[in-house]
Amino acid sequence: MRSRLGDAAAMSNDLMITTVGRKTGRPRTTTHFYGEDRGHLVLVGPGSEAGPHLPGWYRDLMVNPDAEVQVDGRTLHVRAHTARGAERRQLWKKLVAREPVYQRYADAARGEIPVVVLEETA
Repeated sequence: MRSRLGDAAAMSNDLMITTVGRKTGRPRTTTHFYGEDRGHLVLVGPGSEAGPHLPGWYRDLMVNPDAEVQVDGRTLHVRAHTARGAERRQLWKKLVAREPVYQRYADAARGEIPVVVLEETA
């Protein structure tokens, strides 16, 4: 069952995302907790609390936003975008309400933590 940001189980499921390596051009697969909002999958890219480095999967998506996701026994082709402005504020509020640890990550981070929205393309 897919989680939704408004449900008690939000961010308790995981998915696998395959991105294209920004330097190598090779596929890279990582596993993430996710939420869902208005039919889109939502990921948080906390990166390193010890420094300003963003996670590799996020940097890959900044170069090539098209990716493949495996979730609930399905494979989806998605396009990623980083939530900004009102969209990010709304999603962040829901994420932190469900998983307060994200606020601790944000308090320790040296920059804004990315919230990534994955929209199915085909």
